[in-house]
Amino acid sequence: MLDLVEEAGCLPHVILVGSWAEFAYREGKLLGGFDPNIRTMDVDFLVCNLRRPTPAASLVPLARERGFIVESDVMHGTTKLFDPSGLEVEFLIGKGGSGTEYALKTNVGVTAQSLWHTDILSRESIKVPCLGHLVRVPTPEASAVHKMVINSQRADKAEKDAAAVLGIWQYLDRQKLDEVLKALEKKEFADATEFIRTHGLEEP
Repeated sequence: MLDLVEEAGCLPHVILVGSWAEFAYREGKLLGGFDPNIRTMDVDFLVCNLRRPTPAASLVPLARERGFIVESDVMHGTTKLFDPSGLEVEFLIGKGGSGTEYALKTNVGVTAQSLWHTDILSRESIKVPCLGHLVRVPTPEASAVHKMVINSQRADKAEKDAAAVLGIWQYLDRQKLDEVLKALEKKEFADATEFIRTHGLEEP
């Protein structure tokens, strides 16, 4: 998958988020001793900027050439890629303005699902070596805080996300965690601190 995204010229313009970002933390030796428990074949990329790269990339045609199955959601048009190993790749982008649009066409060459709170991830991102590529990921602290903020909205995935936060908690830098928390909006901060209280985690 990373080979495809880099070949299309898109790797500098996306952030690997979700469970597979934790895989990148391990591969990049970012957190000593951390061993993620990845139980999903879903890979999520957050598109950094709607209008980058310029000119627009041709990710979908290249994916088809490389043997990927490409699907477009019937209702909203969001793009999904399926690689031969079974990975299911989706693309996300931050909501803007009134936030009424479910999906947005991007210059990465895909239609991405638009979500709130993704700025938590994009504000604090770093590059790590992963499988021969330099991959952009959120900092572990930003990734954990994002999961805390949205946990109450995640329905059947809330328990899995909470377990991921608890699993990485001891490896987080408390000063960096505090900085991410302080940058949150008021409601986001309240949701994150409620998660910390509910799960018996110490305040940073």
